[in-house]
Amino acid sequence: MTSDTIHVDVAVIGAGTAGMHAFSTAHRAGADTVLIDQGPLGTSCARVGCMPSKAVLHAGKRWSTLQSLLPQGAPAQLPAGHTTPQQLWQQALAVRDELVDGNVRNVHQLAGERLLQASARFVAPDTLALSDGRKVQARAFVVATGSQAVRPAGLQAELGQALITTDELFYLPQLPRSVAVMGLGAIGLEMGLALSRLGVQVAAAGRSPVLAKIADPEVAQAATDYFSQQLPLALSEAQITVHRDGDGVLMQAGPLRHRAQYLLAALGRKPRWQGLDIAQAGVQLDDKGRPHLEADSLRCAGSQVFVAGDVSAHRALMHEAGHEGTLAAQQALRALGDGGWKNLPERHRTVPMSIVFSDPDIAEVGTRFDQLPEDVVIGTVRGPGSGRSKLMQAPHHILRLYAQRSSGRLLGASLMCAGGEHLAHQLAWAVQRKETVNTMLELPYYHPSMEEMIDTALREMRRSLRKA
Repeated sequence: MTSDTIHVDVAVIGAGTAGMHAFSTAHRAGADTVLIDQGPLGTSCARVGCMPSKAVLHAGKRWSTLQSLLPQGAPAQLPAGHTTPQQLWQQALAVRDELVDGNVRNVHQLAGERLLQASARFVAPDTLALSDGRKVQARAFVVATGSQAVRPAGLQAELGQALITTDELFYLPQLPRSVAVMGLGAIGLEMGLALSRLGVQVAAAGRSPVLAKIADPEVAQAATDYFSQQLPLALSEAQITVHRDGDGVLMQAGPLRHRAQYLLAALGRKPRWQGLDIAQAGVQLDDKGRPHLEADSLRCAGSQVFVAGDVSAHRALMHEAGHEGTLAAQQALRALGDGGWKNLPERHRTVPMSIVFSDPDIAEVGTRFDQLPEDVVIGTVRGPGSGRSKLMQAPHHILRLYAQRSSGRLLGASLMCAGGEHLAHQLAWAVQRKETVNTMLELPYYHPSMEEMIDTALREMRRSLRKA
């Protein structure tokens, strides 16, 4: 591929999860396709997202479990040469590096010579200019450039290298001594807990009144009650100030004051559009310079540009990025209309599902509490009403199931419990398959298991439905 201008059917920009799915879908359909990425290769999930965060959470769980077994109030009596938090940290990062290496190999195996390692910008509705001097002319484009961590300019100027996001956290060779966390969404809560369980001095503050954007008020309260015992938290703080303090930082949020080596800004991620000159593609932009996106087709209005993954800012999760990559490529080929592409099957959206791996896990499935219809019945089970939770001495566990009162059809759920990731999947499958309270009660529930919480909630809901 040495020509100055490369002519293709579809050009995919970004070789992350969404981009790889888009390239694979278009290539398998017989379209002439290229995959463009400026590097470094390796998905955000593998480098700085879901994988290293879970590796560090696992490390924190191992260390905190050991600490919980030591006599309370007595000096730690550990054998010489025992594993340290720093070693666990290094092990977690080594696992991350292995995953990134594997991911990079997968990209090369997938695209081969169709992988163009360069940056790209639009110079016409059908043309990209690459940083290596070549051009790509395509009939359709899939933009899958991902997202980047929000890094407030004022904080950056004030704190310099003491301000980090997960982009830097997972590349620190040494486990921090202390960290102040700003933002208590999923990432802020997960990393605050993981670092605290590894022995790092952590305090966290957020402007939201709830942790991890939990919509259900009863689950939100249970989470706040439990996790505020795990590390110092300040919620609903409109004024969070952070200043340079020697070689570290001082964070103040209401009565909370915390001096730390770093401020971890966990303030979310924003779509990565810069450098693309997307307006040159004919894309219609809003008053903030963002593309108008047709939600069903993932198409940028007025163009042959389709988007997928975090750049769409729809559901910034890895499995959703994969689905969107496939969907965007299918829609692009359908729009081209060649031969059998007109009749390509459309991959439909799956039921929304979000999981915070906070141990106990927090999860929301299907329709969120704040979006429930009036015609709803809710089943609630707490730890004292669950045999397995009693055995685990976990009265903080809670599960809330939602169903439509008129039909009994499951709508969604919110929960906080050990192994909640597994319950969330089962409930997402049930919602997507349009199960009802009665059909779910026909299924087996082993005793004593966490799944019995589902059975108990369903029975409560059935009683309410019978009364109605």
